[in-house]
Amino acid sequence: MEEILISNDLSWLSKIRLALALAIGVMLVGLLPWERIQPTYNGVFAFFTGSISLSDLMLCGLLALAAGFVASAVCTPLGMQMGILAVPAGMTFWSLKSSAISTLFQAVPAASSRLAVYYALRYEGFIWLTFALLGVIGAYAADKLFRRNTLDLPDRFEAMVRLQPIARITVTVIGTVIAATYLLNILASDISYHDQKAGFVVGQPANLQIAFGVIIAFMACGFCGKLFLGAGYIWPAIGTALVSTFSIITYAKLSTLEYMAGSWSAVFFTKTVLAILPVQMVAFGFIGSVWGYWLAVRYRYWREFEA
Repeated sequence: MEEILISNDLSWLSKIRLALALAIGVMLVGLLPWERIQPTYNGVFAFFTGSISLSDLMLCGLLALAAGFVASAVCTPLGMQMGILAVPAGMTFWSLKSSAISTLFQAVPAASSRLAVYYALRYEGFIWLTFALLGVIGAYAADKLFRRNTLDLPDRFEAMVRLQPIARITVTVIGTVIAATYLLNILASDISYHDQKAGFVVGQPANLQIAFGVIIAFMACGFCGKLFLGAGYIWPAIGTALVSTFSIITYAKLSTLEYMAGSWSAVFFTKTVLAILPVQMVAFGFIGSVWGYWLAVRYRYWREFEA
């Protein structure tokens, strides 16, 4: 098989293909099933609200596979590199259309009700992560089917820190959970006020603010994971669901929720990360992880050949 040398910079044709991959994801995953899955309870996009049935999940899973496959085929020979973004792009449509989680708390302000909401959301991120991974599978299948030549990609370079594969994956995932949680509480923050007991309370951020914070936080994780450890983008991407679970288990304590319910409006939180829905964490975080990975590749190329 002939080897194709891929430049570190995307050509205008590759940029058009990438835009098409994102558009395919928005159309197939975001728009096509929207009439079936759009939230009916306070507009919050979450599985536990009951607006999404198991048959709807199966349909979305098939659409995720199809979106990854079609986007990868369109982007050949860079199908695997671009097609994986189709499904997260579609889920960003869901994320931006959703109402804020504080909408639920305004409807049911009691601490026990808030705890029940967080309890239902604890592991929901893994549902949305499954869709993203189905898109990866679809992209991989199309890449194997349609790409006839091997690629010489610029992402093959030696990591600054050498670790065994298991250790590298473990450090990347754990580091992503810790670093992303910390960064999100800064980058996605809205207005904040001093509180004698909690230190600070923060207001519910808008969806665009959440998108910015989550993308940048996971971009940093993907960048550092690739540059320092040589880790693939998939590991910070998997960390998106873990960050959601970790944050809820760590910060959504009954005593804290009781204090907030008695002292502050339902639109305030002790940690910004508690104001982010799992679907938002996975959709924006997956894109940020992949983006950060390729930024690390670009940075390494610049250091070696252009600086």
